[in-house]
Amino acid sequence: MKTTSYLVPRTLYLVLMLNLFVATHVVGQTPLTASQQQGVMEKIDRAAQSMSSMQCDFIQTKRMKLLSKEMESRGVMYFKKPDCLRWQYTAPYDYTFILNGDKVSLASAKSKQKIDVQRNKILRQITTIILGCITAGGLNSPSDFRVELYKTPTAYSAKLYPKKKELKQIYDVIEITFNDALSMVSRVVMTEKSGDVTTVKLLNVKTNPAIDDRTFHID
Repeated sequence: MKTTSYLVPRTLYLVLMLNLFVATHVVGQTPLTASQQQGVMEKIDRAAQSMSSMQCDFIQTKRMKLLSKEMESRGVMYFKKPDCLRWQYTAPYDYTFILNGDKVSLASAKSKQKIDVQRNKILRQITTIILGCITAGGLNSPSDFRVELYKTPTAYSAKLYPKKKELKQIYDVIEITFNDALSMVSRVVMTEKSGDVTTVKLLNVKTNPAIDDRTFHID
């Protein structure tokens, strides 16, 4: 149980969402010029604006400096504008994170906890990162992140470097990978100050599906 309680909060600290890469330059990535960045961000913004809901499966891997073996978990994610998210682990354990406005619920088979986001500064910023990764809103948050955009042979990626003290103490960089059409986030990777790296791949993505509000209900 200690492992579960450690992994889930550290993961939910963006990205959610949601892959993020290491901060060093990756072979095959070409930095975009200022004008190219503007064009890419406009396309991403248009795609985000047209998305009212999203549903997908995810595979999360956690690589820790102190362990030689990667840890993998799987689950499902549901998102509905403006600020409803259900991030549910289904294997190898059951654990559910629900965000509904200013309220957060953390639930496992043995425990359940409710938190007021407005009373927790760190959690408030974490939920901002999670929603920003899903909707690409982090790219339009100059007070929160310094953003660099890159083109690879098959996709685009955005590196988000935290500016605020609380997040800088946790993360070195958050990188979001988009498909070549710039219409969908496909991967989010979070590199922590400790050197640990969490990668989330989004699979079987459905945009604008009908999602029952009860999916995000917090008792």
